[in-house]
Amino acid sequence: MQEEINLLEMLSIIRKRLVMIINTMIFGMLLAAVYTFFIATPQYNSTTQLLVNRTQESEIIQRADIDTNVQLINTYSDIINNAIILNPVIEELNLNQTTEQLKEQISVSAADNSQVFTLQVTDDNPYQAADIANTISTEFRDNLNSIMNVDNVTIISEAISNTKPVSPNNTFNLIVGLVLGGLIGVIISFLIEFLDSSVKDEKFIVDELGWINLGIISKMNGEELKSSNQSTMHHKNKETRASRSRI
Repeated sequence: MQEEINLLEMLSIIRKRLVMIINTMIFGMLLAAVYTFFIATPQYNSTTQLLVNRTQESEIIQRADIDTNVQLINTYSDIINNAIILNPVIEELNLNQTTEQLKEQISVSAADNSQVFTLQVTDDNPYQAADIANTISTEFRDNLNSIMNVDNVTIISEAISNTKPVSPNNTFNLIVGLVLGGLIGVIISFLIEFLDSSVKDEKFIVDELGWINLGIISKMNGEELKSSNQSTMHHKNKETRASRSRI
């Protein structure tokens, strides 16, 4: 029963401050919109695919050879992210960034039991993203033989420029701003209510303090006060006329 009462009180507080909560939701969405459309830098992805295929001594491809190729992908991922590959790419494209910064833009992934792996580059320029991805894949393929004494990588799909940004996600950001704004509004509503030490109802006086309620003074707005004054003046005028008539 106590939990039900608490829930009803919480709903009552939210209902009481509903206008403020709606305003904070709108404000949160506006802030998210400003960040999304005017502050955040759009990011673009560009991908290239490479095939790992060991040179076979015979025309029959063994299962063990395929498993070896799949296992090599993890090693190749480490090599791609190494300075031995990235430094020449930075020099060739004249990139104004360090090796560590470029490494943060690179993602290498592969499906389970697949000899094909994907090199993805994220950049704020879609054309530069494609150039970086293609240059890295070419640099890696051309230098793999000197690094590991193997020549088993083929570029099967070159990166192309994708002018559709992958971030920021406009809809997601606006929804997050709306939800966070509403959450902040609810928190502020409860803080205002809990920090308010004034007596709010007769129940608190009787049940919590154990006092006897001697009466209630109603709060009047301006229109009610004006109407009450006019009624009082009218009543006094009637009494005055009645007194004069008796005289």
